[in-house]
Amino acid sequence: MRFLDPTLLAALAAWRRETGTARAEADNIWFEERVSPARQQVFEDAAAGASTADGLRRRHIDYWETRVKVSEDTPHTFLPALAPADLGSQVIDEYQTIIRLEALNRPLGKWWLSYDELEKAHGNQDIPLLQGFLDVWNDSNIRDHRPAFAAWKDEVLTEIAAGDWPDQLRDRLGLAHYNPASAGPIPVARMEYTVREVKAEAARVGLPICFTAPTVFDSGPWPYFFPAPPELAYGRAMALDPVDDKKRLLAEMLHIRLTYLPRHIAKIGCIIRPPAARELKTLRNSHLLAVQAASSRGDFGEEMP
Repeated sequence: MRFLDPTLLAALAAWRRETGTARAEADNIWFEERVSPARQQVFEDAAAGASTADGLRRRHIDYWETRVKVSEDTPHTFLPALAPADLGSQVIDEYQTIIRLEALNRPLGKWWLSYDELEKAHGNQDIPLLQGFLDVWNDSNIRDHRPAFAAWKDEVLTEIAAGDWPDQLRDRLGLAHYNPASAGPIPVARMEYTVREVKAEAARVGLPICFTAPTVFDSGPWPYFFPAPPELAYGRAMALDPVDDKKRLLAEMLHIRLTYLPRHIAKIGCIIRPPAARELKTLRNSHLLAVQAASSRGDFGEEMP
């Protein structure tokens, strides 16, 4: 993406001259090709006046917090007027199963429910207790309306069948922020639901678009995000292990917030192991080569120096 505002373009170029995570965050904007002209203009209007790398980064965070990470309004991700990167919300197979990994620390703390109590309730299918927990979790003050990053269940069957499925799924989905190194094990829920259920929620709230490909503006600055060219259907999650012949690129999508029900909780577990100590540069450059090959776009992106 190349900003039309020369001041913003210069700020982005300065951001890209930085190193490490800062360079990766700036590259994600530079490589982005799915953001529509309408949405780019809205972002540029919101970021107007940012003349430094730090200033532009701050405007990116502000945009995400006020226009995407919202409590009640529709995120810009799905607004028809901004020509979202629609995945064909009306034609995706309604019976495909979606998978999403959710950290439980916050909702457990809000209801003063222990992990062991929740795990036992799920094992016993104690629907009243599970529904009470979900009533708290679904509150918009805990679960806002930001787009939900998710994947297809049939692409992660190996990971979810493993004994350490929370760790393996975290790594495959690229959730580097789920790191128990400092705070200890992270309780998580593996949520599973269908396209049909997401579309029903969209119909209930009057949204014609409910599935999109991820873009750089759908989260704050994040070095473990990596945009995918429009030649590829969906986005492509950057795994926390380099891509190899045994693990193909994982399709990644965004969908609108779904009101969770007890049946959506497929399994409860804990992330125990920190992510492998992989250099960010190695992960990004490996992922880039895989994306270029999958899209037949050798000109997409650049290796991280």
